[in-house]
Amino acid sequence: MGQKVQDILKKINYIEADMAIQKQILFSIPSADTDEMEKTLRIIADKKAMIADLREQIKAIDPEEFNRILVFEKASEQFRQLTTEKKFVEITTLNETEQCSIQPKVGKTIDCVVKAKDEAGNFTVITFDGEIVELPKEDVIA
Repeated sequence: MGQKVQDILKKINYIEADMAIQKQILFSIPSADTDEMEKTLRIIADKKAMIADLREQIKAIDPEEFNRILVFEKASEQFRQLTTEKKFVEITTLNETEQCSIQPKVGKTIDCVVKAKDEAGNFTVITFDGEIVELPKEDVIA
């Protein structure tokens, strides 16, 4: 990933954080204060437009990286959906101090971005390719 794309992604993260604050502000505004609510909604809409513009910049700079981002966004959304269906008791994410992988009994090690273990002991992972892989505990080397 190029430095310019990384810089744009950082901007997007900052804007998303600011949007989250604006949403909290919106919910704290008394319902009778419609002018303030409208002002805050305009701010949120402007920030969404800024994010859309930045995403288009990424798409123009590096279409391949843009497509990878879309794949991971889709995987992330699928994973969020799974969290409503399963109770995960352990979640490991790839970071500087921890490795994220899982070893099936058959096949090679699966390196991952996220690994989650549910209360039944089964695993769900998001691979580096943005795929969701679910493995029953019997198929995994502990």
